[in-house]
Amino acid sequence: MSNEQFVDLSGIDLNDRFEPGVYPQGKEAQLRIVSFMKDIDKNGDEFIMPFFEVIEDPYCKEFGDYIPLPSDKFSPKKNNESKNKIIALSTAFDIDFSTTIDIKNDIVGKTGWAILGIGKDQDDSPVNRIKKYVVGA
Repeated sequence: MSNEQFVDLSGIDLNDRFEPGVYPQGKEAQLRIVSFMKDIDKNGDEFIMPFFEVIEDPYCKEFGDYIPLPSDKFSPKKNNESKNKIIALSTAFDIDFSTTIDIKNDIVGKTGWAILGIGKDQDDSPVNRIKKYVVGA
């Protein structure tokens, strides 16, 4: 912890900024994975969640894609949807989920393609979402 009593931010131009936006709905975009997590949700279900930035539009908000992991608690249909989404992510971003992988070295920084939609974040603000992972142009 710093013991400084004063701070000088006068050298930072705070007027040179932008409000993050969203990429147009239905458009295909090249994405970069900026972070990735595996965790347990409020219902006790495991999930993975990659977080993306739109490469060609630095003004877009970063966004994530919640992917529940298959579980005995889920219906066969929901498990199949989860597996299909994992395979689509794997194919679009060239990630090999058939073995243990290092998130920092094997996932973060990977690029791939997806068709984007628009949803709402926890603050009810518009945010991009993945409609469909695709193999890039």
